[in-house]
Amino acid sequence: MTALLLHLLKTPGLTGAFTPSSRYLASAMVRAAGEVNHVVELGAGTGPVTKALRSRLPNASLVVVEIQPRLAQRLRTDFGGLDVRQNSAHEVLDDLVFPAPAAVVSSLPFRSLPQALRELTVASIERFLHRVPGSRLVQFTYLPRAPFEASPDFQWHRADWVWRNAPPAGVWVLQRRS
Repeated sequence: MTALLLHLLKTPGLTGAFTPSSRYLASAMVRAAGEVNHVVELGAGTGPVTKALRSRLPNASLVVVEIQPRLAQRLRTDFGGLDVRQNSAHEVLDDLVFPAPAAVVSSLPFRSLPQALRELTVASIERFLHRVPGSRLVQFTYLPRAPFEASPDFQWHRADWVWRNAPPAGVWVLQRRS
């Protein structure tokens, strides 16, 4: 919690919470990801969702993205052998291609990101979902509406609401329209 609070004070636009996601929220996000062989986690922070992903999808390839250098190093230390990329989400996503559907599991604070970064990231997510058919974005938000406005090719649906989190959070899934 201290690590997140320090990052929130230093970079409020890039840090969306002052407490880590609860294990209940992490579990709901992994359930929403489904049974996939490839996962990209955006905004891993201190790793509660990373831990759930490694536990519940042990055979899936996992690329973890964290822009904050100290948090990225902590993830490398806490999860030995993990593919941790200390970079912006859009730069990592634009270089990834998988042979089968993937889940992009995100804890990015879309509503507090600077507008230019938010737009770059949303565009990159949509390009990834087009490039890797059958893939989905799993995103949580504290508000009772979709995390961001998606282009008409995509559709949001709320997969879960997690009361046992501080604050309570909705888990949303974004997929291409059929």
